[in-house]
Amino acid sequence: MTNYPYIIASFPDLLLDFERHPLDVSAVVSEVKGQLSESDCRLVDWLEFGQDGSNLNDHFYRGIRKTRNRFLIEWFEFDRQLRLAKVAFLEEKPVDPAFPEADKGSIIFKVENLYQREKLLDRLCWDKAAEIVDFEILDMDIILSLLERLHIVARWNRLDPATGAKLFKELVNEVRGTFKGINAEQL
Repeated sequence: MTNYPYIIASFPDLLLDFERHPLDVSAVVSEVKGQLSESDCRLVDWLEFGQDGSNLNDHFYRGIRKTRNRFLIEWFEFDRQLRLAKVAFLEEKPVDPAFPEADKGSIIFKVENLYQREKLLDRLCWDKAAEIVDFEILDMDIILSLLERLHIVARWNRLDPATGAKLFKELVNEVRGTFKGINAEQL
């Protein structure tokens, strides 16, 4: 049997303060997987595979449902709905009201400062990853939630606000005219 309490207790402290912290995600993931059963490692593999947005397709979502893991199913359904809400916003269409976070998402998408918008979106994701395991007691779902939040912190570690803004403006210039309402000068 896996010692979930030990794994959870040995996790690095995770703060979503949008500052840089020394963190080696792959080392943490490897360390965690080294203490898990084969079936639990497969759940971590699903979570890791889902970190690459290009893998998020219908086949992936069907596979996630087949894992029967509550955290993965709820997390990736939230992630899917949030991505659809972003597209709806960009296309100036209403966000699906069946999405529980539709109101929060709609407010966040309207924030003009991109850096602040990304912070708010990641806070929404952070809170959702924590909410899914609110009533769990030291189990695999908590480990998956911690790993997801680890990726959020790692994302902010990789971001340099000036570089990120420059790259984003370049992207907007490349796709200018593709979506209504995007004005690079407002960024």
